[in-house]
Amino acid sequence: MKNIIKPLFSVAAIGLMCSMSGCLKQGLDELQNSNQKAMTSVDYTYRFLYTDTIQKGTTKQEIVPDRVCEVLFKKNVVSTKENDLDGFTTTLSYDINSVLKAGPTGSVTKAMLFAEFDKQIRKSQLSRLWVYVTVSDVATIIPIADAPKLGSPGDFSKDHVYQVKAADGSTKNYFIKTIPGF
Repeated sequence: MKNIIKPLFSVAAIGLMCSMSGCLKQGLDELQNSNQKAMTSVDYTYRFLYTDTIQKGTTKQEIVPDRVCEVLFKKNVVSTKENDLDGFTTTLSYDINSVLKAGPTGSVTKAMLFAEFDKQIRKSQLSRLWVYVTVSDVATIIPIADAPKLGSPGDFSKDHVYQVKAADGSTKNYFIKTIPGF
């Protein structure tokens, strides 16, 4: 009896796996050879570390170093064209609501973080921004010349050019111009 159950279980398991496949056979765009290479948006953040004290003055007091404060800029983005390149000119601004404070509430307030950020950004201006862009599905983005790698801190005090490469290998260059509105 054991010899019959094992093969039946194997056949049933294979049949179940095949019937539960998430692959669609029709109605999908052909993306592996896509020529789509659009850059459609650009976003900016600023991050810095701070030390906080949780449950200050109690027996459960805990000093938490290296907490990350992230600031999401307000932005006015304009799609423009310069030197035959499409791109984005973005004017950045901020207020206290731009400051994001994550984790348990400690002794550091949002107002304190805003004051620290304001001091740092006025000193560093655009030299430590985290920039993210949205590109077409299955496209990749490559910094050109001295353009900073996206998704890590970089200097955006001058214009930069990025190349968007479609899945079919075709490319298009875009510029990113950042203007401090503060």
